[in-house]
Amino acid sequence: MHTSLTDIAGSDGSIFELLPDMFLLFDEDGTICDLRHPQPELMSGKPEDYIGRPVSAELLRQMIGDESGELLEALRTGRAQRLEYGRRDEKGRTHRCEAHLIRLGTGHLLADMRTVRRESAPSESARLRLFFEQVLDRIAIPVSVKSMESGRCIFQSKKADMIGLTAEARADGTEERFMPSENAEEVRRIDSMLADGRLDKYEGIETRTLNDGQEHKFAVTRTPFRFGDERFILCSAQDISELEATRTSLLRTQYELARKNMTLSSVLSLARVIPWECDLKKRTFYCDYKAYHPTHSAGPDEQGRYVIPMDQYFAGIHPDFRQQAIRMIDELVEGVRKEFNETYLVHWFNNREWEWVQVQSGVAEHDAEGQPVHLIGSAQRITEQKRMEMALREASEDLTVKNATLSSVLSIARVIPWFGDPDAGIFWCDYDTYHPAGATGPDASGNYTLSVKAYFNRIHPDYRAQALDQYTDLVEGRIGELHETYPVHWNDDREYEWVEVQSSVSRQSPDGKTRRLFGSARVVTAQKRMEESLCEAKEQAERSNTLKSAFLANVSHEIRTPLNAIVGFSELLAQSDNEDEKREYLGIIRNSNALLLQLIGDILDLSKIEAGTLEFTFADHDLNALLEELEQTARMKVADSGIEVSCTGRVPGHMIRTDRGRLLQVLHNFINNAAKFTRKGHIRFGCRRHIDGRWYFYVEDTGCGIPADKTQSVFERFVKLDHKEQGTGLGLAISKSIVERLGGEIGVASAEGQGSTFWFLLPAGSITPPGHEEAAATGAPASAATPAKATGQTTILVAEDDAANYKLFEVMLRKHYALLHAWNGRQAVELYREHRPEIILMDIRMPEMDGYEATAAIRKLSASVPIIAVTAFAYPEDMRRILASGFNGCLPKPVSADNLKRKISEFCRDTEA
Repeated sequence: MHTSLTDIAGSDGSIFELLPDMFLLFDEDGTICDLRHPQPELMSGKPEDYIGRPVSAELLRQMIGDESGELLEALRTGRAQRLEYGRRDEKGRTHRCEAHLIRLGTGHLLADMRTVRRESAPSESARLRLFFEQVLDRIAIPVSVKSMESGRCIFQSKKADMIGLTAEARADGTEERFMPSENAEEVRRIDSMLADGRLDKYEGIETRTLNDGQEHKFAVTRTPFRFGDERFILCSAQDISELEATRTSLLRTQYELARKNMTLSSVLSLARVIPWECDLKKRTFYCDYKAYHPTHSAGPDEQGRYVIPMDQYFAGIHPDFRQQAIRMIDELVEGVRKEFNETYLVHWFNNREWEWVQVQSGVAEHDAEGQPVHLIGSAQRITEQKRMEMALREASEDLTVKNATLSSVLSIARVIPWFGDPDAGIFWCDYDTYHPAGATGPDASGNYTLSVKAYFNRIHPDYRAQALDQYTDLVEGRIGELHETYPVHWNDDREYEWVEVQSSVSRQSPDGKTRRLFGSARVVTAQKRMEESLCEAKEQAERSNTLKSAFLANVSHEIRTPLNAIVGFSELLAQSDNEDEKREYLGIIRNSNALLLQLIGDILDLSKIEAGTLEFTFADHDLNALLEELEQTARMKVADSGIEVSCTGRVPGHMIRTDRGRLLQVLHNFINNAAKFTRKGHIRFGCRRHIDGRWYFYVEDTGCGIPADKTQSVFERFVKLDHKEQGTGLGLAISKSIVERLGGEIGVASAEGQGSTFWFLLPAGSITPPGHEEAAATGAPASAATPAKATGQTTILVAEDDAANYKLFEVMLRKHYALLHAWNGRQAVELYREHRPEIILMDIRMPEMDGYEATAAIRKLSASVPIIAVTAFAYPEDMRRILASGFNGCLPKPVSADNLKRKISEFCRDTEA
């Protein structure tokens, strides 16, 4: 049971029944114990809804309305005092109420509550309030009306609730209810100046804290007006915070629009709202504001309203929107719609420039038949907003294009921008080029997400721990940024790509912890492979340099060996008188000379192979003729009659397209090696079709064979299995390079003590069977031999500018030929014209006229005389030029007597050699 007023008053309790006031009794804990004389003007609901319940802000708001805050504070302090507040009943009427709080001796608190007065107004006041509620409540900005007679707020639009108090809480209240006292005093000062005419209108920027706790900037307009004999202040507040935020966003995202944004920001004006009404019977519009009324129009009527005929109203609307505006009014009149909200271009405010306005309207009054007779509405000038919308749209479109361009550029550059949230443990990015195919699709924002754990699991295990340590240091603030490169597999577990990752912190918490990361991942697989290739090339270059040093050492050794024999035995030859010794010494010198020539030739070939300039001249040749020529040459080299030399694999009628010299060079190397190591048995060679379709060339011998552990090294440079035998150790290495350049494969099959078979395979298409091609001539062109003179000796013209070289030719040839000597090309032409020799030996490099020029001049005198170039220019390209310049043959220096006589006999076959 709760204590009642009767329990406290005792025998005097009947006094409460005699008083008309409403009484509320509270105990020491603030619980409502009793309630007498409930009145609808003072409270809502029934007494039983509240008795026994503790006092709270929600309970008092439900009971007496929004202005219950002061009463709640007074109840909590428990001090006796008088309070006054306003309350709107269920019929919408506003009452002024007062409450007297009395502390009783029992500790209870008694509230004596009564109505001071109820606001009532004549019909004009009701009409004014109806106008406020139906017109100003439709405006998209906070609007309030203050009576200067009472100094209190008599109306607040619903939009004004955002500033703090509700319309009901502010009704009939002063400025102190919703702003600091110093601000309230300034507002009253301004309103006083507006009311007595010292100030026509007030416009300013004010900062207000809204219900969301954030400070907002408002453009505030205060304008005085009269209604009957009463003076009022109309206050509107336009929140311009969003406009400033939009301007800031434009400045940040679009620097090229900065000038325009600065211009727009400087001309942003306060929102201007024109309330109006329309008398449909009179077809007339009325508005209360003269600020935007055309100066040439009539002044206000007796009620201070500006009158605009409907035809003039529609004439001020742009033709493109005029019919739409007329249709909106017609639909309101016909009851098709109750209200409309449209945007037009108008020139109501001047005749020179169209401006955008947002027009809102609805029906305010109907006649007895229910037909609309009165419209109310507003027109807000939104030209600046429209311009801003257009600028934003252009900026958005431009930003979209730039984002697409940036996305394409980043995709082409293989750069992936990304962001990370360490707290959530996720990374996300905008680009899906390298997103795993099996992963989830983009979220609502178009971002692809990947957990931190999943990301690090995709890093190669060798780099994972280091990458995770760097990430941890970055998140915990030990480092400010990271730059790492490691392999990652984006799409599967089979292939890794090298990724260059850079990251930094974009947001930190007050304690220094990282809350947001941003960075980029650039795929650098190609660059990494290039780096590896460069490293390999560097290592290869270093190895080549080492090999070069070893090569030079070997070359020096190999050259000095025959030179030592040549120099030494040449001196001994000059000192010896024994003919047998001389013959022996000459044989040694000749062999050493041949070895030295072979070494120089091999070194030249090897240098061209390393430089990649070893040239090949391909032509069609009769393969069987090549093998027969090789057989004859081999038999001459193998003087031992106990060794059979034969071609056992012939291919009659087959043509081979190859470089004849290079092919024979390989086969000669094989046969020379076989001859060195074969003491008895046979040396057989030939060609046949291999099982895989390629052509198999072989040289088989019954020599000493090669140990099994040496067969893989015989094709390396300077490898000699028996250092007692003459040779450079380069022949097989050069042969391997030549065969590979011909598209073939080389090898050896051997067993120690059982002989060897050196072989190589050429592509199937390199040899053509009979009937599939035209026969091709082989060998160098030759002219018919010139018959010897009647003396029986052939005359040879030797064009040589070096006396020592000519002396060598003279010693070699004087026993068998008559010689003419020309010291230069010009003298060679004159001697040929005078003596007509049968054959000419022509040096290439000579004074006055070189060998090419001399040959060209002689060819004008004779097209058939054989001219043989004897030159130190021994490269294949030199040979081709010589043969193309009118020479019949070529003999490279140094020249041996046998080679020289053999070459001469090719062109003078009936002469003695």
